[in-house]
Amino acid sequence: MWEWSKQLIKKKAEKKLSTSLLAAYDDLFNPELTPYSERIKNLAIAETPPTKVETIEVFDMRKIVEQKIQELGLDNMTVIERAYDPQSWQEMSSYFDEYQRVRAYFFKLIGYSNAKTCMNAGMNKNDIACLKEGIAPENFNIHLKIPFDFGGNLDFKNFSLVKTHPLHDNIHKIIDLQIENNFLRIHRKIFLPYFEGKIYYD
Repeated sequence: MWEWSKQLIKKKAEKKLSTSLLAAYDDLFNPELTPYSERIKNLAIAETPPTKVETIEVFDMRKIVEQKIQELGLDNMTVIERAYDPQSWQEMSSYFDEYQRVRAYFFKLIGYSNAKTCMNAGMNKNDIACLKEGIAPENFNIHLKIPFDFGGNLDFKNFSLVKTHPLHDNIHKIIDLQIENNFLRIHRKIFLPYFEGKIYYD
Protein backbone atom coordinates (compact mmCIF):
# COMPACT_ATOMS: atom_id res chain seq x y z
CA MET A 1 0.00 0.00 0.00
CA TRP A 2 2.88 2.28 0.63
CA GLU A 3 6.05 2.84 -1.34
CA TRP A 4 8.97 3.12 1.06
CA SER A 5 12.15 3.42 -0.96
CA LYS A 6 13.25 6.97 -1.73
CA GLN A 7 13.68 6.03 -5.35
CA LEU A 8 10.10 4.82 -5.60
CA ILE A 9 8.77 7.88 -3.81
CA LYS A 10 10.60 10.11 -6.27
CA LYS A 11 9.22 8.22 -9.24
CA LYS A 12 5.68 8.33 -7.89
CA ALA A 13 5.88 12.06 -7.25
CA GLU A 14 6.79 12.62 -10.89
CA LYS A 15 3.86 10.60 -12.23
CA LYS A 16 0.39 11.93 -12.94
CA LEU A 17 -1.57 12.01 -9.70
CA SER A 18 -3.81 9.04 -8.97
CA THR A 19 -7.48 9.45 -8.10
CA SER A 20 -7.55 6.18 -6.18
CA LEU A 21 -9.26 6.24 -2.82
CA LEU A 22 -6.31 4.27 -1.50
CA ALA A 23 -3.99 7.14 -2.44
CA ALA A 24 -4.91 8.44 1.00
CA TYR A 25 -2.53 5.94 2.53
CA ASP A 26 0.33 7.10 0.34
CA ASP A 27 -0.19 10.65 1.55
CA LEU A 28 -0.53 9.70 5.19
CA PHE A 29 2.75 7.83 5.33
CA ASN A 30 4.65 9.65 2.56
CA PRO A 31 4.53 13.39 3.31
CA GLU A 32 6.56 14.12 0.17
CA LEU A 33 3.56 13.26 -1.99
CA THR A 34 0.69 15.59 -2.88
CA PRO A 35 -2.01 15.96 -0.15
CA TYR A 36 -4.81 13.43 -0.14
CA SER A 37 -7.55 16.02 -0.56
CA GLU A 38 -6.00 17.21 -3.83
CA ARG A 39 -5.60 13.69 -5.18
CA ILE A 40 -9.20 12.59 -4.67
CA LYS A 41 -11.11 15.84 -5.13
CA ASN A 42 -12.57 14.55 -8.40
CA LEU A 43 -13.51 11.16 -6.96
CA ALA A 44 -15.80 12.34 -4.13
CA ILE A 45 -17.30 9.01 -3.09
CA ALA A 46 -20.77 10.02 -1.95
CA GLU A 47 -22.74 8.66 0.97
CA THR A 48 -25.80 8.39 -1.32
CA PRO A 49 -25.15 6.58 -4.62
CA PRO A 50 -25.92 8.72 -7.68
CA THR A 51 -28.90 7.76 -9.79
CA LYS A 52 -28.73 6.60 -13.40
CA VAL A 53 -25.11 5.49 -13.16
CA GLU A 54 -24.27 2.25 -14.90
CA THR A 55 -22.01 -0.11 -13.06
CA ILE A 56 -21.06 -3.75 -12.90
CA GLU A 57 -23.28 -5.96 -10.77
CA VAL A 58 -21.83 -7.64 -7.67
CA PHE A 59 -21.76 -11.17 -9.08
CA ASP A 60 -20.14 -9.97 -12.31
CA MET A 61 -17.49 -7.97 -10.46
CA ARG A 62 -16.46 -10.97 -8.42
CA LYS A 63 -15.96 -12.92 -11.66
CA ILE A 64 -13.94 -10.05 -13.14
CA VAL A 65 -11.71 -9.89 -10.05
CA GLU A 66 -11.13 -13.64 -10.14
CA GLN A 67 -10.21 -13.39 -13.81
CA LYS A 68 -7.86 -10.44 -13.22
CA ILE A 69 -6.09 -12.33 -10.45
CA GLN A 70 -5.28 -15.07 -12.96
CA GLU A 71 -4.36 -12.66 -15.76
CA LEU A 72 -1.99 -10.67 -13.55
CA GLY A 73 -0.23 -13.76 -12.21
CA LEU A 74 -1.32 -13.34 -8.59
CA ASP A 75 -1.00 -17.01 -7.78
CA ASN A 76 -2.39 -18.44 -4.53
CA MET A 77 -4.69 -15.46 -4.03
CA THR A 78 -8.35 -15.81 -3.21
CA VAL A 79 -11.12 -13.20 -3.28
CA ILE A 80 -12.74 -11.79 -0.17
CA GLU A 81 -15.70 -9.42 -0.04
CA ARG A 82 -15.47 -6.45 2.34
CA ALA A 83 -17.96 -3.70 3.12
CA TYR A 84 -16.86 -0.10 2.67
CA ASP A 85 -16.31 1.45 6.12
CA PRO A 86 -14.67 4.81 5.38
CA GLN A 87 -12.27 6.28 7.90
CA SER A 88 -12.04 10.00 8.49
CA TRP A 89 -8.80 11.79 7.79
CA GLN A 90 -8.46 12.34 11.54
CA GLU A 91 -8.82 8.62 12.23
CA MET A 92 -6.25 7.76 9.59
CA SER A 93 -3.84 10.38 10.92
CA SER A 94 -4.17 8.97 14.42
CA TYR A 95 -2.81 5.63 13.13
CA PHE A 96 0.46 7.17 11.97
CA ASP A 97 2.68 6.73 15.05
CA GLU A 98 1.31 3.29 15.85
CA TYR A 99 1.71 2.19 12.24
CA GLN A 100 5.36 3.28 12.16
CA ARG A 101 6.07 1.32 15.33
CA VAL A 102 4.24 -1.84 14.22
CA ARG A 103 5.76 -1.63 10.74
CA ALA A 104 9.32 -1.63 12.09
CA TYR A 105 8.55 -4.59 14.36
CA PHE A 106 7.01 -6.48 11.46
CA PHE A 107 10.13 -5.99 9.33
CA LYS A 108 12.29 -7.27 12.20
CA LEU A 109 10.04 -10.28 12.68
CA ILE A 110 10.38 -11.15 9.00
CA GLY A 111 14.13 -10.58 8.96
CA TYR A 112 14.85 -12.74 11.99
CA SER A 113 12.29 -15.52 11.64
CA ASN A 114 11.71 -15.82 7.88
CA ALA A 115 15.19 -15.41 6.38
CA LYS A 116 14.88 -18.51 4.20
CA THR A 117 11.58 -17.34 2.71
CA CYS A 118 13.14 -13.91 2.16
CA MET A 119 15.92 -15.53 0.13
CA ASN A 120 13.33 -17.45 -1.89
CA ALA A 121 11.58 -14.14 -2.56
CA GLY A 122 14.76 -12.76 -4.15
CA MET A 123 16.31 -10.87 -1.24
CA ASN A 124 20.02 -11.01 -0.53
CA LYS A 125 21.87 -10.79 2.79
CA ASN A 126 21.91 -7.00 2.68
CA ASP A 127 18.15 -6.93 2.18
CA ILE A 128 17.64 -9.22 5.15
CA ALA A 129 19.98 -7.02 7.21
CA CYS A 130 17.72 -4.07 6.33
CA LEU A 131 14.71 -5.98 7.57
CA LYS A 132 16.45 -6.74 10.84
CA GLU A 133 16.96 -3.00 11.27
CA GLY A 134 13.27 -2.34 10.65
CA ILE A 135 13.80 -1.03 7.09
CA ALA A 136 12.12 -2.16 3.86
CA PRO A 137 14.48 -3.62 1.24
CA GLU A 138 14.40 -2.29 -2.31
CA ASN A 139 11.33 -3.31 -4.35
CA PHE A 140 9.37 -4.64 -1.35
CA ASN A 141 6.40 -2.99 0.35
CA ILE A 142 4.31 -3.40 3.42
CA HIS A 143 0.84 -4.33 2.23
CA LEU A 144 -2.27 -4.25 4.42
CA LYS A 145 -4.26 -7.25 3.29
CA ILE A 146 -7.45 -5.48 4.33
CA PRO A 147 -7.17 -1.68 4.05
CA PHE A 148 -8.46 0.51 6.87
CA ASP A 149 -11.47 1.68 4.83
CA PHE A 150 -12.65 -1.92 4.57
CA GLY A 151 -12.27 -2.94 8.22
CA GLY A 152 -8.52 -3.58 8.33
CA ASN A 153 -6.37 -2.92 11.38
CA LEU A 154 -2.75 -2.82 12.53
CA ASP A 155 -2.62 -6.43 13.68
CA PHE A 156 0.38 -8.41 12.36
CA LYS A 157 -2.08 -10.81 10.73
CA ASN A 158 -3.12 -7.97 8.44
CA PHE A 159 0.47 -7.16 7.43
CA SER A 160 2.45 -8.69 4.61
CA LEU A 161 5.70 -8.02 2.82
CA VAL A 162 5.02 -7.92 -0.92
CA LYS A 163 7.25 -7.49 -3.92
CA THR A 164 6.43 -4.01 -5.22
CA HIS A 165 6.85 -4.53 -8.96
CA PRO A 166 4.80 -6.07 -10.38
CA LEU A 167 2.90 -7.83 -7.58
CA HIS A 168 1.91 -4.97 -5.30
CA ASP A 169 1.13 -2.81 -8.31
CA ASN A 170 -1.12 -5.54 -9.69
CA ILE A 171 -3.02 -5.94 -6.43
CA HIS A 172 -3.88 -2.25 -6.57
CA LYS A 173 -4.87 -2.41 -10.22
CA ILE A 174 -7.65 -4.75 -9.13
CA ILE A 175 -8.67 -2.49 -6.25
CA ASP A 176 -8.57 0.65 -8.39
CA LEU A 177 -10.68 -1.02 -11.08
CA GLN A 178 -13.56 -1.22 -8.61
CA ILE A 179 -13.12 2.37 -7.45
CA GLU A 180 -12.87 3.96 -10.87
CA ASN A 181 -15.97 2.42 -12.48
CA ASN A 182 -18.48 3.37 -9.71
CA PHE A 183 -18.72 -0.16 -8.30
CA LEU A 184 -17.56 0.91 -4.83
CA ARG A 185 -19.62 4.09 -4.94
CA ILE A 186 -22.85 2.27 -5.70
CA HIS A 187 -22.49 -1.08 -3.95
CA ARG A 188 -20.48 0.13 -0.93
CA LYS A 189 -18.30 -2.98 -1.01
CA ILE A 190 -15.18 -4.28 -2.69
CA PHE A 191 -13.55 -7.58 -3.66
CA LEU A 192 -9.98 -7.81 -2.41
CA PRO A 193 -7.23 -10.13 -3.64
CA TYR A 194 -6.24 -11.95 -0.45
CA PHE A 195 -3.55 -14.39 0.61
CA GLU A 196 -2.37 -16.04 3.80
CA GLY A 197 1.13 -15.66 5.17
CA LYS A 198 3.61 -12.88 5.90
CA ILE A 199 5.45 -12.68 2.57
CA TYR A 200 4.04 -12.71 -0.96
CA TYR A 201 6.28 -13.05 -4.01
CA ASP A 202 6.32 -14.67 -7.44
